[in-house]
Amino acid sequence: MRRRSTEIIQKIIRDSDRTLTVRELASHYGISQKTLKNDIKEINQFLRTIPVGEIRTTEEGKLILGSDFDEDVVENYLYEMDAYMYKLSPKERQIYILMELASSQTYITMQHIAEELYVSRITIVNDMEVIKESMKSFQGKLILDSGKGMLLKFQEKERISILVELYRSIAINVENEGFFQRMILNRMEIKHSFSILFEYMQEYMKVSNLVFIEDVFYDIVLYLFVVFNFCRREGRAVTGRTPLSGIDHMILYAGHMLEVTVTEDMMKGFREYIADHKLYSFVKTVDEIELYKVIMNFVGKIDQEMNLDLVSDTKLMDSLLMHIRSIKDWGNYEVELPKEYDSSINYERLEELVSQYAYILEGFLSYHLSGNMKKSIVIHICVAIIRNRRYLPKISVVIVCPGSMATGKYLEAQIKNYFDFNIIGVLAAHEVIGRLKYNAEPVDFIISTVPIHTKEYQVIKVHPFLQMDDLNQIQRLTFQKHTLKPATMQHKTEVLLGQIRTIIEDEELADTLCKTIGGVIKEYQREKGKERVNPLMELLREDMIEIEEASMPWREAMHRAAAPLEDQGYISAEYIKKSIQNVEEYGDYIVVSRGVALAHAGREHGVYKDGLSLLVIKEGVIFTESEDPVYLLFCFACVGEEEYLELIKRIIQLGRAEGKIEEVLALAGTKAVYEYMTAE
Repeated sequence: MRRRSTEIIQKIIRDSDRTLTVRELASHYGISQKTLKNDIKEINQFLRTIPVGEIRTTEEGKLILGSDFDEDVVENYLYEMDAYMYKLSPKERQIYILMELASSQTYITMQHIAEELYVSRITIVNDMEVIKESMKSFQGKLILDSGKGMLLKFQEKERISILVELYRSIAINVENEGFFQRMILNRMEIKHSFSILFEYMQEYMKVSNLVFIEDVFYDIVLYLFVVFNFCRREGRAVTGRTPLSGIDHMILYAGHMLEVTVTEDMMKGFREYIADHKLYSFVKTVDEIELYKVIMNFVGKIDQEMNLDLVSDTKLMDSLLMHIRSIKDWGNYEVELPKEYDSSINYERLEELVSQYAYILEGFLSYHLSGNMKKSIVIHICVAIIRNRRYLPKISVVIVCPGSMATGKYLEAQIKNYFDFNIIGVLAAHEVIGRLKYNAEPVDFIISTVPIHTKEYQVIKVHPFLQMDDLNQIQRLTFQKHTLKPATMQHKTEVLLGQIRTIIEDEELADTLCKTIGGVIKEYQREKGKERVNPLMELLREDMIEIEEASMPWREAMHRAAAPLEDQGYISAEYIKKSIQNVEEYGDYIVVSRGVALAHAGREHGVYKDGLSLLVIKEGVIFTESEDPVYLLFCFACVGEEEYLELIKRIIQLGRAEGKIEEVLALAGTKAVYEYMTAE
């Protein structure tokens, strides 16, 4: 069975939950329907050898599996095929021959290979002519001896390079699903699998805080896969006395995990491979705090377009931080957005905005986000929206119509279809204001098909048949109202206990669970209240605060903000220089909330001690992108691995809390600012 036929039967097994057609598969492989039908005949010949039910083609071109078609049995037989049952293409055969020659240190006869592959000797002779031509691009020598057979002679570095290119040509991957890949791996007696090495190198990246762009990570793992399976291991082992650079530790870590001694020759070859392929420039250390601010900038752009108040969702920001740090480790992981979804979330618009502003993340991470990566970010944001809405107090609205209750009830039905509102009532236009005066229940806003003149209530005028503009108006005002009255812990607890009472039919059990959970929550809040300490108290000191009345250029402001840290030996001049370069390269990501900015760079740029300084600019500073001034410019440096995200969140909240910036600007003197900033 040929490669395409093998792939077709694998696709049929994978998609067994739906009916494939001849037309669909022919289009997928770029062949005629007649050729596809011939492939099905070949597949059926294979199925008869098992034996299981064959694949039948209907008049409409649908492919119907036999009643006794067993997917597991067929898949097992596929992987147990030999070269007699699987017809290698000429290209596959030549790769196989070259791989055998490159991995062997002894002569191999053409007859031996012909018998292995169930072809004639003359076929192998013809293949060797093609192989000799391809060998011209390598510095090795192909020896043909009529008595002994064939032998490839070349330097070890060249041999490893050939094997790397050969394994790359068969598209080896983590799953190794293709029959030809499995055949090669079995024939070459691979001891250390690609997937295991891939996992070890992912672990190393996380521990070392490294990111690789595009296919560089795959390229390095592929090289290590070849080295640990085929490299000759003569020579001295690498010891603690051997001078090492940063990336040298990758091969040492792999060797340690595989329990293989790394020799100096292996280390030398690895360094040369990295240098020859210019992989050094593609390695980047990711600073967690910088990434957090970049994510905030990215999410903030989406917020401006959709008014979702996402940036204030610390759970979302933390989950995106963890997710985006490991997003490059997925390989070919597929992500699908739901086909049916919550109608109050505009998935298409959200997906469009994530793609539009992905450059913010890509610029910092130094690699492009694939479509699947972007979809995964969309899903994270959607989960946050749904989670937050679940615990928010219901919005209370009144629906108003000109006079016909039928029109009002139809509008009510549409509203219920799109929004989870508490609808107080459907009222006629002439009576609404008078009725609401005597209504004890508070009303958030009125939805009306006619103008309502009132200063007491917000009114949204909509069409009797809701249009997209109407839905967007209602959505915007809903988010504004939720921002003004966020869900309290008490409300969230009530929602949780209500869900328990709904799910648990036994009232006594439900009461016991609710009482226990309610008690646990109260105790947790009480203990948490004791532990809560303002994180600014840990680092900020009065002598690290400066106040400036007049505005100034943003670069000068960053130098001024960092000056106390530099003067007192916390950072070097290089640190603030790098902070400024970051703004020039990535934009205003350091503006973390309204009127607040946080200058920061990686600890490798001259950090000697953990520290925090603050410049208060009463007239404000304008940065590179936004016209909104920054009044509080912090400069933060940390030398170790200690977590400071809570500190960053506290700084961010200064710009979010109503009136905080204004209160700071009204203070006189650094002592007053310090006491305000570090108050509980």
